[in-house]
Amino acid sequence: MAQRLKGKSAVVTGSGDGIGRGVALALAAEGAGVVINDIGRDASGKSAADRVAAEIKKAGGAAVANYDSVATMQGGENIIKTAVSNFGRIDILVNCAGNFKAVTTVEVTEDIWDSIIAVHLKGHFSCSKAAVKEMIKQKSGRIINISSRAAAFGAASLPYSAAKAGILGMTSMLSAELKQHGITVNVILPSAETKLFAGPAPNIGDNMPIAPDRGPEFIAPLIAYLATDKAGNITGRYFYASGGDICIYGHPFKLPGEAHMLVRKTGKWTLDELDAVIPRLLGAG
Repeated sequence: MAQRLKGKSAVVTGSGDGIGRGVALALAAEGAGVVINDIGRDASGKSAADRVAAEIKKAGGAAVANYDSVATMQGGENIIKTAVSNFGRIDILVNCAGNFKAVTTVEVTEDIWDSIIAVHLKGHFSCSKAAVKEMIKQKSGRIINISSRAAAFGAASLPYSAAKAGILGMTSMLSAELKQHGITVNVILPSAETKLFAGPAPNIGDNMPIAPDRGPEFIAPLIAYLATDKAGNITGRYFYASGGDICIYGHPFKLPGEAHMLVRKTGKWTLDELDAVIPRLLGAG
């Protein structure tokens, strides 16, 4: 297997389970040293981050666990410092940590609002700011954010939708600001069955087809591809991923007539396949 990320260092927040775990395993398989960040513990008290780090090491990869919360600026700094102190640099940041509470607007308390905004929106900022300081020195880097279609279609709770909409704006701003430094910033709007969102895919009214398999591991190949050198000219883009489905969204308020571009395959994508398909789709836009 060609290790496209050999010698690179990655941080994946919220990677003790679900989409984050799948991403961490995929980056490690491509040769990256990975910081597994998660605050979660199982019923016996065992750390989710330790479990995934051990899984990567058993497979021959390099990983280190981190237990800081993304919800504070100090936590974000500590997470990035873990990468720099263990691997010498930070090349890839995947902001995957999240939380959710299903409540109506009138049921949203200040604590619920603050918690969800802090983990999602502030969490993306705390880690990105710390990583950007290092990436600017290196004149290179990859930041991949996680948003949601709930940002536009109101299919979740108010604080969650608001936070995810903010992440779209953050992605666009960061990509424009950091392009001159060789740093790309993209965002994934995934649809997957996880512990946070169990059960069948919701019908949110955006006409997106439901993928036959919505396992969280299917999101990882696209993120791994965007972390490679081959994706160095892709920035500021919004991607949908679910099962074998990938859609590159046309930007709102940007190019008149720019269309969404959806492609589907059976099973997981390989990076070689994405290397052929993604540039072609982007060119079609």
